[in-house]
Amino acid sequence: MLSSKTQAKDPLVSRMPKYLGRRLATPGILVFKEKHGNRYFVCNNEEEYCRASMKVLKDRSGEKHCWYFDDPDDLDTGITRAKEIIAANDNVAAYVFLHSRSDWEYEDMEIEYGEEF
Repeated sequence: MLSSKTQAKDPLVSRMPKYLGRRLATPGILVFKEKHGNRYFVCNNEEEYCRASMKVLKDRSGEKHCWYFDDPDDLDTGITRAKEIIAANDNVAAYVFLHSRSDWEYEDMEIEYGEEF
């Protein structure tokens, strides 16, 4: 789960919904719904969900057409924040950042779980 040190240094992490830790402990498929198709990552634990998020964040960074913001100043701030997360190689912050962007068109992410039998 997230350490208090990680939560203290990043205000975005402290806004992570409390239920998220339980969701990330369950194996599933992390789906990123992007403009030109969905991307699927099979994840077994929190570390893999966060590593997949870092991969997607790296792929999207530097490309202004990948981000949607109401205000152009927010666009530059968002790209700067993404680059900071990548430079720090903080996989947890990458997951939290992308999760916070889930309400924007072409930036949705969700976790699909299989049925038990």
